[in-house]
Formats: sequence, structure tokens, C-alpha cells
Amino acid sequence: MYVRIAGRVEVNAASLNAQGTSGNLIELAKLRVVVSENGTYRLLEVPTVTGNAIKHWHFAHFVNAYTVLGGQKLCEYCKRGIGYRSPEKSKANEESFVRDCAGEDVHGFLQPDNQVRRETLFKASFMLPIEEVETGFDTVTHNRVVIDTEGRVSREDMMIFKRQYSSSIYGFSMSLDLGFIGRLLYSRDHRKVIDDDEELKRGKAALIALLPLLAGEVGASRARALPAWRVKELLVAWSDKPIPQLTHGRYSGYVATSLEVLAEYSDLLGINVSVLAYGVDEKLRDGFEKLRKRGSGKLVTIETEESWQSVITKLVQVYENLTKGKTAPAAASAERRSEGAPTSAPSGKRKK
Repeated sequence: MYVRIAGRVEVNAASLNAQGTSGNLIELAKLRVVVSENGTYRLLEVPTVTGNAIKHWHFAHFVNAYTVLGGQKLCEYCKRGIGYRSPEKSKANEESFVRDCAGEDVHGFLQPDNQVRRETLFKASFMLPIEEVETGFDTVTHNRVVIDTEGRVSREDMMIFKRQYSSSIYGFSMSLDLGFIGRLLYSRDHRKVIDDDEELKRGKAALIALLPLLAGEVGASRARALPAWRVKELLVAWSDKPIPQLTHGRYSGYVATSLEVLAEYSDLLGINVSVLAYGVDEKLRDGFEKLRKRGSGKLVTIETEESWQSVITKLVQVYENLTKGKTAPAAASAERRSEGAPTSAPSGKRKK
């Protein structure tokens, strides 16, 4: 199962990714993005949450979910939520790492001494403010006060510091190549080195980890600046074959362009692609109208859900069925047809 995700989250009063200090000011991580104005382009500085931060928190949630599911294959570092260059010099090949540690299987590793590596199966973009919203920064002054044993304020221990915060609607994109769980990436046949039960635990945990991640359990400074966060839109595509990435949620037309790419790709290769969506009904209808006029996307099925959480739940259920061999993509499409859901168009109503 190969999963591609894009969407948008509303984040208020957040300092999720700092990049250091300037004097007594703790600055937000910022970068410049290309914006279009009156037919010309310019660079605009915006706040961001890095893909590195998102990947770290998915890793942390994955380890937790995997452990709760009964998984026991974790190295000492992954058990502690530490994902970095492996110091394990006794292992000299990819197989030994993948077999013994779920964290290094799903999130990759590098053993620099033995020059052994594995690319991560989870990939994340930077979170970027969407095109339609103007984004800035606010600076808040904080005062740290220390009281001595007699109740007096200690002037020597007082500290005034400032921190930047931002509010915006952020777009994002992510992907999970669950089809490679427990398999060697660099062998010709991608040989599987774990049993079926272990594969199911790892893949299920990787999907379940999306729930706390999308619920806002991500980033820094949450002890004193837990953001007001909610998912606005979510678009998920999956197939039993590798499929292209979805367009980043920063762009206003990300739903339509994502559908166009998936439709053309599925037509050219003759593969089934399923799309699950939340909060983008109108955009889905517009995108499907374009596909229907061109006669493309006949192998793409689309379903809308009442909540973004149910999108993730549906993914977990589908993965369990595929992994256990209970259904195949074609059978899954037949099941949806028997329930009255369309195989190539939005149903026009949310599935309950």
C-alpha cells in the first residue's frame, strides 16, 4: 500500500519551529517562498514548520503506536524516541537493521562507519502558509520572575525575553510507502525479511501515527504555547502500486491538480487508485468535472468522509485487509460499488 497525503491545517498563536536567538529574541524558523503578483514573481518571507520536525514527530508517534500494538522490535535508541545516525557498528547490512528494528525500517537509518543506509518510507514537506492568506509574525515579551525565600522578587534572577509567534493556515504534503515495510530497498527483488504479523504491526502503527500528528502533536514550544490547531482539509490517495505525490496544500488548486496527475497516471499504467477526502467537496466536484470532460480517471475512486479522523481510520482498515489478504484493490472497488458508492465520482454526500 502506497499512501499520498496533502491538506491544510489552521494554526493560531504557535511557535512550533524556532531557529535560534538574536539577543534575547527567540526567532521563528522562516524562509522565502515564491508568490505571484500582477503577472510577476517575488520572494516573500514566511514562517514554516520544517519537514524534519514533522518527520521526527511522526517517528515518535509511530514508536508509541507500535509498542501499544505489541511490537517489540525496536533498538535501544528508537525505544527512547531518538532517531539519528546509528552507532551500531556490529551490523553491516540493511537486512540486519530492518529485521531487528521497526523504527529503522520505517524511518530509515544511516550507519556511517559501515556505510550502510536505508531511505525513510515516510516523507514530509515543510508546512507553508497557503497562497490565499497573508501571514506575519508577532513578538511577545515574557518575564521570568524568581521569588526568594522571604517572598521578595530577586532582581538578579529576573529575565526578560521575547519570542515570535505566528498564525496562519498551513498547507502540507506527506507520503508513506508501506509496500516496502520489512523489505530490502536495494535488492532487485525487494526481499521480505520479517513475518506477516510484524509487517502488519509496523504498517498499522505508521498509519495510526498520523492521528496525533494531524491533531497537532507536532513541533516545539508546546509546553507554554500549545497552538489552537484544527484540520481544515485533507486529501489522501492510496494504491497497491507506487503513485505520484499529491500537490502541496499551499497551492489553491492542489486538489484539482492532484486528481489530474492521479487520473493520468492510473490511465497510463492501468492501476487502481482510491481517494479519500475531508473538507474539499466543492473542489472535488470541480476537479472531477474536468476529468469527466476529458474521459480520464476511470480507475480512480473517490469517497468523502465526515471527519478527517475517519479518513485515517479507513486507511488503517484498508491496510489491514490488504495485508491479511482479505481483499485486493479490485475487490475493494467491487465492495464500494455494492454499497452504492461511485467508482469514479464523488457521491455527493458524506459516507456515514
